[in-house]
Amino acid sequence: MFVLVVDNSPDDILLAVKTARSAGFTEIDARCSLESAQSWLEKRLQGTLPLPIAIVVDLDLGLDSGYELLRFRHATPAMSNVQIIVWTQLGDENREICELFGVEFYIPKWKGAEALQEALQGVNLTRP
Repeated sequence: MFVLVVDNSPDDILLAVKTARSAGFTEIDARCSLESAQSWLEKRLQGTLPLPIAIVVDLDLGLDSGYELLRFRHATPAMSNVQIIVWTQLGDENREICELFGVEFYIPKWKGAEALQEALQGVNLTRP
């Protein structure tokens, strides 16, 4: 099981990676910027390496926005089966926008690693 973590906070990346491991993910890649994550995904789309089953993304990536990654996934048919977990400090007013992008889970960071782990464990592993 493979997950991608995209966050600009090193502490949050470490926590998300640790949480993904405890949720049973055996392969985890982490990126600290939108550009790095999108480039990494584009290389996988062009090659033979598999896409992650899920992406954990913060909406606030410093100068970038996690919404750009949601747009990229939404506009890329080959990524339609990649499930999205938004894990962010931004307010609940963003939840409805995320639903329009087909985000499976919206987790406020203030709920802690337990909520993130629950979302990761809820990822549909049998999705085509």
